[in-house]
Amino acid sequence: MKDTLPPGPRGLIGPMMKFAADPVGAHRAFAARYGDPFTLRLPGMRMMVIGDASSILQVLALPIDAFSVLDVGIEVMGVYSLVRLNGAAHSASRKQVAPLVMNPLRRNNGSIIQDIARRVYAKSTGRRVLMIEVAKRLTLHVILRSVIGILPEQEEARFAVAYAALQSKASFMLHFLPILQLDLGPWSPWGKLKRARATVDHIIAQSIEHAIYRGEEDSHPFLAIARAARESTDPALGVDALRDQLFTLLSAGHASTAQALTWAIWHVYADFKILARLREELASVGTDPDRIVRLDYLDAVCREVLRLRPIGPVIGRKLARPLDLAGRMLPEGTVIGLSVPLAHSDLTAFPEPDMFRPERYLGDNQAAKSRSIPFGGGVRHCLGANLGLTEMKLALAILVEGYDVLLSDDKLPPKHKLIDAVAGPAGGVPLVMTAR
Repeated sequence: MKDTLPPGPRGLIGPMMKFAADPVGAHRAFAARYGDPFTLRLPGMRMMVIGDASSILQVLALPIDAFSVLDVGIEVMGVYSLVRLNGAAHSASRKQVAPLVMNPLRRNNGSIIQDIARRVYAKSTGRRVLMIEVAKRLTLHVILRSVIGILPEQEEARFAVAYAALQSKASFMLHFLPILQLDLGPWSPWGKLKRARATVDHIIAQSIEHAIYRGEEDSHPFLAIARAARESTDPALGVDALRDQLFTLLSAGHASTAQALTWAIWHVYADFKILARLREELASVGTDPDRIVRLDYLDAVCREVLRLRPIGPVIGRKLARPLDLAGRMLPEGTVIGLSVPLAHSDLTAFPEPDMFRPERYLGDNQAAKSRSIPFGGGVRHCLGANLGLTEMKLALAILVEGYDVLLSDDKLPPKHKLIDAVAGPAGGVPLVMTAR
């Protein structure tokens, strides 16, 4: 390993803190100094970080059995989480829960997303709010309806309170530094996190139990999945595993979509030309969610947000067998990090990469489309990508059509930094919304 990995910054805490404060700038600075690829030291491992497009595509094209478990954040996500499983177990678990997220517009789900957005926005008008807090309320209720779908309103509210308490006790360093993961009682940081997770687990378990015995007339896919889990003899597909998968889907799809939506709102309302063009396009299709999500410019705006402001800056993979990559023969066990900031700064695919230009995704620009990896790719691509992008489009459309937004006086964009386990705008984007 010592001879196969390229050079990189020394130390552990310093580079991690630099990355947390500015994931895009840190990766660019590391690549400029040490080359691409470079090596980062992480708790208990070293990661070879790659930004080269051809190398990234090579890794993403590997089959499921080319990877083994990357033990990061598993204590939080659960032993049966998709992030914990590999090989056939991973594939089977993806297949189990895919019906909950792969078709975001099934039945009347698009209208449900729009209704949730309207209600959340209406409660936030006429006063200064942090957009990230508004977006988090919106995305949590959307994903609860899409994934579980059967909770009465008071149970959704109870879950929202419990999940907010869990989020308040999590942190980037707590996720990634094992030395901090010690339960020293209910007042220790890790103890607080574990007890908050237990409360959320209890509510999810009650939801599964309720779904198992709900009447057959309800056709939401969660009911059939819960009943199949009860009958399964495979622990990775049983009720306990389903609880971990639901927690994973909720965690991965809630904060990440909220941060992306917050960035989208900042970019749209910071540029009147973009706002005007979006309003003109939206006026042509009315309120039909199926037509809205297919709009070209709206799609381009959302994809450019995800390119310029990557919510998940690194895609981690651990090799289960040797691999010849970037001119190096990497042994089994090597941890590879695919750098989303570097991939999204490739000058051949993204000229002037620091500029926010949705037009780069219009027309037949295959380079930009094929080199964008905000949701990863390959056999371990983000399962909730369709739901997240659909939710982002519909929620942004409701705001653009129905509200004027006054951003804070600072005309410069907020800093892009790690917030818990995902990246987003520092400060949460303060603004005032008024109905048009």
